Amino acid sequence: MMKNTNFYLIIIGLFFAACETDFDVNAEWKESTVVYGLLDQSLDTQRVVIYKAFLGEESAYVIAEEADSIYYQADDLEVFLYEVAGDDTVNAIELEYFITDNRSNSSENIFSTEYSVEYITTDSLNRDYTYHLYVHNLKTGNEVTSSTTLISEMDFSSTSSSDLNLYKNDEFKSFILKWKKSSNASIYKPILRFYYYEKNVSTGDVSLNYIDKSFSDLTPEDFSGSNSMQIQIEGQSFYYFVKNSIEESNQVIRINAKELEDGFSSPEYWIGGVDFIFVLGGSEISQYIEINNLPGLLFQEPPTYTNIINGVGVFSSRLNDSYVGKVLSDDALLFLSEGELTSELNFLAP
Repeated sequence: MMKNTNFYLIIIGLFFAACETDFDVNAEWKESTVVYGLLDQSLDTQRVVIYKAFLGEESAYVIAEEADSIYYQADDLEVFLYEVAGDDTVNAIELEYFITDNRSNSSENIFSTEYSVEYITTDSLNRDYTYHLYVHNLKTGNEVTSSTTLISEMDFSSTSSSDLNLYKNDEFKSFILKWKKSSNASIYKPILRFYYYEKNVSTGDVSLNYIDKSFSDLTPEDFSGSNSMQIQIEGQSFYYFVKNSIEESNQVIRINAKELEDGFSSPEYWIGGVDFIFVLGGSEISQYIEINNLPGLLFQEPPTYTNIINGVGVFSSRLNDSYVGKVLSDDALLFLSEGELTSELNFLAP
């Protein structure tokens, strides 16, 4: 089972310019603020990561290993999100200083793993507003700003409400998931999530599992001239995906389902065996990914693109959205159980 995909998870990797041949490790200190933030109204908590970058008397790599050298202290900054409608500021949200220990402990990480600092708020966001970020260093007076709009929720009304009929009359079929383009979304990352319950025949233990099939990133430009976008699920490709993602075992029986009451006794319990999960990104993060040639919504290198005024980094929007509760048709479930590609996985027939 794949763990939480967290397309909303950001891995921050800021590398100092020490790798360049003309880097002066003993240059005079100069404040540089680095900001990474993706606002997402579908989440309970908004998080903005803010670092300080500077050069000291030691190698930048040595400085980076000390947590106090790269993070601001609790009383160093005031950080606000201003909600703006037109030319009017309607609300000011102050972000709280928050220490977390969720940084990677990888030996390849040149930064301190003692702790990480985020600036957070649990206030709800309004898609109708523009959000202006304001970072003020109370010690030096330095000010850093940026702004972003939020992404509108996805509209799947043009998708057929029928089951995923991926196999019928001895032939593989396709299913097309359609949606209307979302305002302010410049990149889409789709995932198909296939749920299944697994029962150990010896112990009777039952567990819920899932596997994720990722699709290539999509942009509205891929569907120019149309207000809609789509992905196509090819039947044969789907069954190969299931075959290659789940281990064969004679110790278990399985059923494709997201919810189950008690045991595998009745097909009426087979509710919502497939979900479609999306992460949408705003124009700024789309440009960041394109310019840095990143494979997904991950921060891995220092940005050559930045939309931070008087600083560097990316401040944009993101949206976690989904189309849930789809089920395989009876014919598709029967092929899952008895077809030559997946029969060894011990899925029960409908």
